[in-house]
Amino acid sequence: MALRIYVDFNTMTTDPQERVYINTHMQPELAERLRSGLVVTLFDEEMEVEARVEFDEQDYIWLGQPDWSTRRDLSSPNSKTHRPA
Repeated sequence: MALRIYVDFNTMTTDPQERVYINTHMQPELAERLRSGLVVTLFDEEMEVEARVEFDEQDYIWLGQPDWSTRRDLSSPNSKTHRPA
């Protein structure tokens, strides 16, 4: 089962890759478990999506690159619908 990581999707980068910041300061145990290329599930209160983790050497931060074809809506606890991005 993929590692599930809570993220704020409002922290998406503005580059064409649309990566999202993985906050290891708020979740320090993640820093030890992450490695470039790892596939994880990123989620917030409304959706979840599979993503590939990468480390940004320049800014020294972890990022997740979502695969939007795997997006699932979580807005309703009983919802099982899948919505494409």
